[in-house]
This record gives sequence, structure tokens and C-alpha cells, in this order.
Amino acid sequence: MKVPGLLLNDLLLMRKSRAFVLLLFLLPLILALISTITSESGGYTDLKIAIVNEDKTFIGLFFLQYATSMLKGENIVQLSSRDQIDGVLEDLDGVFIIPRGFANKLLFQEPSELIFVPNPGSMQTAVAIYQVLNNVLKEFKALPVVADPEFMKGVEIDPEYVAPAITVEGIRERKLNFSSLLFPMVLSITIMFVTAIGAASGTFEDRRNGVIDLLKLSNLSGMSYMAAKTLSFSIFSTLQVLVFLLAGKVLGLDVASNIFLYLLVIEVYIVLFTSIGLSIGMVFSSSRSAQLTSVTLVTSLLILSGTIIPHSMFPDWLGIFSKNLPTTRLMVSLQGVSMLDFTIGEVLYPVLISLLISISLIFLSSFMYSRESITMAE
Repeated sequence: MKVPGLLLNDLLLMRKSRAFVLLLFLLPLILALISTITSESGGYTDLKIAIVNEDKTFIGLFFLQYATSMLKGENIVQLSSRDQIDGVLEDLDGVFIIPRGFANKLLFQEPSELIFVPNPGSMQTAVAIYQVLNNVLKEFKALPVVADPEFMKGVEIDPEYVAPAITVEGIRERKLNFSSLLFPMVLSITIMFVTAIGAASGTFEDRRNGVIDLLKLSNLSGMSYMAAKTLSFSIFSTLQVLVFLLAGKVLGLDVASNIFLYLLVIEVYIVLFTSIGLSIGMVFSSSRSAQLTSVTLVTSLLILSGTIIPHSMFPDWLGIFSKNLPTTRLMVSLQGVSMLDFTIGEVLYPVLISLLISISLIFLSSFMYSRESITMAE
């Protein structure tokens, strides 16, 4: 067969699936729309930070104005007490607490600290805020009384003076870095692509090669087939994860304090994206359609998860939608176990929701398996 014939055959295989043709045009439009929406936002200048100022002295108020000068005024939320934090944290990028006595310690060159409460659902921006403000505080040591030049004439700044430190609530500061952030992100992205694309391609190949027809003739049920496929990808991906974790340990990364809970969330992640791939493999009528759809869908979920673009850069309506996606909540759980020492209670809800979705997709795939009787194009 000559090149034009091969080209025509490939195009016909793709055209056979109306769902793929629809996605071919619809998903790029959606991705372009997301890119346009986020590019029109203010980026990191739109970060929303809450402040609990327990130090009402002049220097405490001056520090508050200095530390928040890099943000827009409308993005700074003043809270009257720590009790209000839990009710608003989900809508913020973090909360800073200026403890009582902070200004006095600063004035008399005693060790002082701020308290930072990160939003578990926005760890990318939490790490960025922590790193930037840490650097800002190093310069603040010479500024406590700059507002009074006459007083400054009689003041000598100790060159060895220790700048204010940041204490992060619910996390060890050494975990609030980009290495700890990237490790679960890279791992989850690898799982998303490997399982979804692999399951979609493998299922379609079984359909094309007549394997499913043979299995049906031997009275193998759809649930048995889908369970075997899910288990095989779970074993393969788990081996990848174990190698990944071992490499991280060898390289000195603090992966997670609760490794068993970490693996539990990862296993659910594997099952979810495997079930997505199985469904795609049973729907589309060409291998290329299944693969390209898997890549496009995973990329879309990746963008909406906040891994590439922080949720704070989304408009409110898109932020609410993306934060409530099961895949996003599972990503947050993985980062939470890795960086914030989440407990089983904190990951139970997203884990159960993801498992229910996985089971539903597996049932749907097994139903399509039972109705499989199409003739594949040559």
C-alpha cells in the first residue's frame, strides 16, 4: 500500500469514532479558553492572604504594612482571631499570624517569629510565599524603626542580628521547599499518563486482535476482564512507584512520614486513572483515537488540578469547579500526606469518592465489554 493509501486508512480509522472527532475540536478549544482566562489574571499579584495581627503596637502595624506591600490591598483579608482561620482557609493561599510580643522582640533584637498557615489545597503558592517572604524577612532586620529617622540616629543595628523567622503550622519547615513539592507532583503525573494511556491502548488492542471475542466465547465476564486489567496495571504502576520512592530515599528526599498512607492514596490514584483508560479503550474505534484522547483528557485534568497553573490564577467559577474535581482532591491528598502529614481521616473522603468513580467506570466498561460486537476496520 502506498503512502496516500496508508494516510487515507489512518484518517478513516480516526473518523470512525464520532466521539473522538468531537473531542479533537472541543478539547483544544477548552484548553485555549483556560489559557486565555488565566493569562488575563493578575498572576501571583492576585494571591489572597489573610492576616491575624495579635500585636497591635506601632511596630507590629508597620511590619504588617511592609510585609503585605507586595500584594494588592483587596487581596489582604484581616481576621480578628485565629478561630476564623478554618472557615476561610480553603479560599485563601495562606494565613499569617503576627503573635503578641512580636514587635517588642524585634525592637530589642530578640529572636522573633511569624506563624504561617498554608492552604493544603494550594501547596504550590504556599511554597512560593514561604520562600519569598523568608528572603524578605532577611532584609527587614534593618527596618524596624525606619519610620522615625531621628530615633534611628541613636540606634546601631547589630550585624549579627537574627531576622524574624517563619514557623509553619502543621508542617516541618524543611518540607516546605520545591523538592518536596515536586516529588509527589512528578509521581502523580507519571501515574496519570502511564495508567490512562496504557489501559486505553491495551484494551483497544484486545478488541482489535479479537482477544475479547475469545474471552467472551470462554464465558469470561466483563467484570473479570476489567478486574484483571486493573490489577495488572496496579501491580506494574506500584513497582514503578516503589522504585521512585526508593530513589527518592537514596537521594535524601523526605518522601512522607506515613509511607503506608502515602501508598494507599497512590494506589487509589492508579485505580482511578486505569479505570478512565479502560473506559476510553472500550469507547473509541481506533488505537490512535484512544491514545490521543487519553493524552488530551489527562492533560486537561492536570491543568485543572492546579499542578501547572495555581488555582489562585483561575477566575472564581473555574477555581471552584477545578478544586472540587475528584482528581484534584486526590492530588491534594497526596501532597498533604507527603508535606503536611495528613491523617487517614483527612484523606478518607477523596479516597472514597475516587474509588466510587473508579468502580462506576469499571462497571461501565464491563457493560460495554458484554455488548462488544463491532467489526474493526482493517
